[in-house]
Amino acid sequence: MKKVSYLLFAMLVIGAMVLAACSPAATPEPAQEEPEPAAPAVEEGGLPDLGGREVNIAMENAYLPFNYIDPETGEGAGWDYEVWDEICSLLNCTPVYTEAAWEGMIQAVADGQFDAAADGITITPDRAEIVDFSIGYVAIEQRLLVRADEDRITGIQDIVDNADLKLGTQTGTTNYETALTYLPADRIEAFEQFPFAVQALLAGDIDAVIMDETAGQGYLGENAESLKLVGESMSSDQLGFIYPLGSDLVEPVDAALEELMKNGFLEEVNAKYFGADFDVTYDDLFPPEETEIGTEEHPIKVLFVPSVDANIIVSGGQVMADALAEATGLSFEVTVPTSYAATIEEMCASPTDTMAFIPGLGYAIASQLCGVDVAFKAIRYGYPVYWAEYIVARDSEFQTLADLEGATWGYGDQGSTSGYMVPTVELAAAGVTPGEQVQTGGHNQTVTAVYNGEVDFGTVFYSVPLTPEGGPVFSWADYQAGTVTDDMYEIPADAIPNCAPDAEGKKLLCDGWRVLDARANIRTEAPDVMQKVRILAVSASIPNDTLAFGPEFPADVRTQISDALVAFAQTDAWSESIGSNDFYGWSGIEVATDAEYDMVRAMVEATGYKIEE
Repeated sequence: MKKVSYLLFAMLVIGAMVLAACSPAATPEPAQEEPEPAAPAVEEGGLPDLGGREVNIAMENAYLPFNYIDPETGEGAGWDYEVWDEICSLLNCTPVYTEAAWEGMIQAVADGQFDAAADGITITPDRAEIVDFSIGYVAIEQRLLVRADEDRITGIQDIVDNADLKLGTQTGTTNYETALTYLPADRIEAFEQFPFAVQALLAGDIDAVIMDETAGQGYLGENAESLKLVGESMSSDQLGFIYPLGSDLVEPVDAALEELMKNGFLEEVNAKYFGADFDVTYDDLFPPEETEIGTEEHPIKVLFVPSVDANIIVSGGQVMADALAEATGLSFEVTVPTSYAATIEEMCASPTDTMAFIPGLGYAIASQLCGVDVAFKAIRYGYPVYWAEYIVARDSEFQTLADLEGATWGYGDQGSTSGYMVPTVELAAAGVTPGEQVQTGGHNQTVTAVYNGEVDFGTVFYSVPLTPEGGPVFSWADYQAGTVTDDMYEIPADAIPNCAPDAEGKKLLCDGWRVLDARANIRTEAPDVMQKVRILAVSASIPNDTLAFGPEFPADVRTQISDALVAFAQTDAWSESIGSNDFYGWSGIEVATDAEYDMVRAMVEATGYKIEE
């Protein structure tokens, strides 16, 4: 390979490091032979004295951690710079660093355009025919870098066997030569620099990049979630510095290098650049080009948590995306991450171009984690909030929360706000300690567990029932005014015996009254659920699900989308999208503030809930 990176220090410094110092570049006279250079004077310590001569050293300034342009200072930096500076301090020479492209660098040194080159150059017999090498200073392994989600490639043989896979590397390197031993040239994409190859890999233009293992570790950097190294080593090489043939700098610089090995300087500089504390990444050196958010090349990602069937989300989400695109002229991409946690992680990882429909719990965590900001909350059946309900068998003796002391508790999972977190806080506040706790797996399963007598009580979501006229039993204004009494949370007692699913099985009706809480979800398998399960109590109100934007989402674009969403919520198409009861059942949206979710954050803290759970 051409070069090495910085994270695998234990593999580095196997041999010695040669850093050659030479005279300024000069164009040789073709008709004359250069006289043999005089041997350098020897100082009293045994090291040669180069008499202050300048040494012109070629640097690519694009290979971490050896040489690069410091993104903060704009100056050359890296292992090569520090070691050459120290060597010239010992030999009384002046290093002159000249940036040069890797392609053609070896030939330029051979032609005498530079006195030396420091760029992680692999020592090979072919190259040794035209340049002098230093002693080897690093031993490296060649590995494959692939995308993190790549499951077709576990080693080079998988690429050999699959003609659809394309391998990338840097032109003119031993990585490229190694690639040619496995594949024909038409299956190898050669790039001028490794960062370009990695960008092509991330974009999906190629399927793998062959490179030095330590360099691959360096490219992971901020792309640790996007890339991985796979397979066994394909080749083990040593790196060295190069000089024109017959250079008088080989022995002096080798002698200085040996001194640096003895006095501890190399150990110190190796720890600095090859250790875990070195945090300059290729993303710092070559930041990806920013494309305008909302273009076809950079669509806005609309994330939906996977709480219902993914096919319904995708189709309904696309209805919304199309409406927003028409209203704003922006491009949108509907995405359904694999979990609530994955949705939050995506927003934090893509802070400038994500918007997401996430529950209050997810929002509370995301806002603390990376500053995700709420814009709207859902309205369901006229309410910007929802509740948890405590359910028990209708013939049980439980009458108050206090009666639940020591009772078996069933809940969906510990990440459910209404199913677990709110009840946990409220039961603790009431001084109630349940007995055995049973994680059922979901709201429906919890209702079923109570119905079957498997638990004494369960906690699930509550929704206000509808009257025979189709309106809610009480309004949000009634609730805020404090006029709602305990008996209003449940269907009238005289209608309970007549509760049953409608003819189509889509509604749970009781003499025209419609049940909307979690009990209605098992109406098909348990038609008499209302006769068997009752509400014991209802919790304090919980703010509804949110529409939130990434922490760095452009304010002007956010305003455009927000206005378009408000308008879209007033159209019939809304009911084909997020307003559908098969989707999230949002009947509308209302502006929300971050402070409304403080109570959810308090629950997170009280229960010790972590996103990993």
